[in-house]
Amino acid sequence: MWAMVVILACAGIYCAKRYYDEAYLPRKQLKDADKEQRELFDRVRPDVSVTEAQAVSKENESQPEYDPLADLKAENDESVGWLTIDGTGIDYPIVQASDNSFYLQNGFDKQYNCGLGCPFLDYRCEGFGESVSIVYAHHIQGEQAMFADIAKYKESSYMAAHPRGELLTADGMCEVDFFAYLNIPSDDYAYQVGLTKKSDRDGYIDHIFSSASYTSGFTADELKRGDTRLLLLSTCTYEFWEARGVLVGVIKQK
Repeated sequence: MWAMVVILACAGIYCAKRYYDEAYLPRKQLKDADKEQRELFDRVRPDVSVTEAQAVSKENESQPEYDPLADLKAENDESVGWLTIDGTGIDYPIVQASDNSFYLQNGFDKQYNCGLGCPFLDYRCEGFGESVSIVYAHHIQGEQAMFADIAKYKESSYMAAHPRGELLTADGMCEVDFFAYLNIPSDDYAYQVGLTKKSDRDGYIDHIFSSASYTSGFTADELKRGDTRLLLLSTCTYEFWEARGVLVGVIKQK
């Protein structure tokens, strides 16, 4: 009988240790990293009123051009923007490295942060002035951190309730009007950038509409007119192997 008690006690200790090492500790480390990151974001968050100062500086050529991301760049020289979607948990700086791997594991301070990462612009994009710009971030379940709320857009009602975002870039404040949600594999054609020919841009827009779970507010023909700039927000969604949820919007300068 005592042998059975010892065996059961050892089994309990083993299970408790496995739970601590494989579940509790990683979750605690991620939660702590998220808290530290949010505190840093609160400290470096740009004042949106700088867009007005920027407009004045452009009108007055005697004044140096104002960069609304100056404070962000002082903290991280790879900063390229700040994205906010009201009513969601998405309110983050955007960075850009020389590859699409570094910010999967490292935070805004460029330090390893338990795989929380930081939202980052595809290294192939030249800022947000091109026809397609793609921003990636993790889907941190439980904490609703990083781009977890992107997955909520699979329901069109969530799009209706949160149809716009604001994107602050070095060129000033932009509005982003969201119109499509895609559930696609990670190697989908939607991840193409650098589309310089109109025929390629038109074909890309057709692909977005044909691949979308739903669309709202724009037609493909409308987006083919003029110099449309698309913003894609991409995250993992786990419906199938390498599944990605992608929220697509139109960038408009305010």
